[in-house]
Amino acid sequence: MTQIFSLDGKVALVTGASRGLGRAMALALARCGATVVVNGRNMDGIAATRDAILAAGGKASALAFDTTDATAAAAAIDRIEADHGHLDILVNNAGYGNGRTASETSDAQWDEIVGVDLNACFRLARLASVGMIRRGWGRIINISSINAHIAREANTSYCAAKAGLEGMTRALAVEWGPKGITVNAIAPGYMMTPDNMDTPLRADPAKRDWFAQRTALRRWGQADELDGAVVFLAGDASAYCTGHVLIVDGGMSVKI
Repeated sequence: MTQIFSLDGKVALVTGASRGLGRAMALALARCGATVVVNGRNMDGIAATRDAILAAGGKASALAFDTTDATAAAAAIDRIEADHGHLDILVNNAGYGNGRTASETSDAQWDEIVGVDLNACFRLARLASVGMIRRGWGRIINISSINAHIAREANTSYCAAKAGLEGMTRALAVEWGPKGITVNAIAPGYMMTPDNMDTPLRADPAKRDWFAQRTALRRWGQADELDGAVVFLAGDASAYCTGHVLIVDGGMSVKI
């Protein structure tokens, strides 16, 4: 039974993997046998993730590039194909919000968030799909957010970009399904990771408790609690699952 969760022989690119959820997912894929290409803009950060994978007996390399740079993204996919012979799994994780209200968000700030959280994901998916289509097998996993489904104040551009990412997920699933590629998304809820514990939302005990009580499980998620979801969607266990958004939010979206 465990063989359906094996990623032996597969090559995965995880963007935004220098820390937080991206780092945890990269480690999880490596533990299941994938060779993981760790991406981020900062070489020191992604080298630390790569080294952690290698120290645990896994296989990994570090490839620094800005996902919003079209030329750099194309060169990165070409390099992965050249170095490894194939790219089987793409995890579009890099993204962020700016915490600004709609009234104070400029056009440039809106474009920046949409550029990172949506446009760059489309571009990388399109680039990665070329080899996947040629080989007849591929897994694309877009990291969305519970904020694609429920909103909070000062988050308009992020909510819109993540909702667009989920729409793109469905459209690409329909287009590339006949080619052997599944396209799915994971929508995490509010997660506590070592690098975000001092953010205003998480550092304030009252706010932290309010968000915890909004979930059915009465707590925040932990970084490694996306591991099962990403491993499931990356391999044969999810072979008949495409166009799906897997919500991992502790029940926040179902609780009144």
